[in-house]
Amino acid sequence: MRWITLLGRIGTVILMIGLALLVAWLIPSGVNYKSGWMGPIEPEQYETGGPQVWSPQNGLQISVEATDNVNVYLLGVSLPELDNWKTLLREAYPDSESPGLEMFIEVYTLPLLFFHEAYPEQTLKGEDLYNPQTRGMVWNVTVLDRGLETHPEIILWDPPPSSTFSHELFPKDILSIVDVVANPSSDTVEVDVWITEVTAVAPKDRIIVASRLLIPIGIVLTIPWLILRKVKKSTF
Repeated sequence: MRWITLLGRIGTVILMIGLALLVAWLIPSGVNYKSGWMGPIEPEQYETGGPQVWSPQNGLQISVEATDNVNVYLLGVSLPELDNWKTLLREAYPDSESPGLEMFIEVYTLPLLFFHEAYPEQTLKGEDLYNPQTRGMVWNVTVLDRGLETHPEIILWDPPPSSTFSHELFPKDILSIVDVVANPSSDTVEVDVWITEVTAVAPKDRIIVASRLLIPIGIVLTIPWLILRKVKKSTF
């Protein structure tokens, strides 16, 4: 009987730890700074916000309001991989040292990578990115779709089309994350995007996994001990 008592007490401790983790998971995330962008997106075009670095403790909450259904993505890339892609783009475009193109490579790495992969023979200079025709090619939803098909591993969030979105994300690793809004329709859509930093005591995905594991184990170990105590009390 002693081993039942020992396991029961161990189970009680495990159960308490699991419940404490569950409470920590239920605590609302702390909100810090907020940034956003807004404006029209032309038919069959897409736009992105600037890349920001997020971690398992410092995540983001995205809110999107649009005048019509749009596609929204959160794309995440590790910092070493992002540097590799920037190097690839600088090598692909000889004019990359010009201030205009260098800025675009730093800020819009993913759109330029997708464009380069879709049109590998296309040359690109800094002033080209201000040309409406070239810009229309770079930011075309077809280029985006091909890029996502080539790099599905970078898609962190891909909800169904809608006009309203709200989502909280804590990446599993430190990632550079870009928010993308695509307009697949034939009409211009007005969008309003807000990104809010949220903080957690510990990575929420890991907390809930540990809690879901520990609580059942604690219950299984505790029940025989509770039954034994009840039997002893009824006997006396």
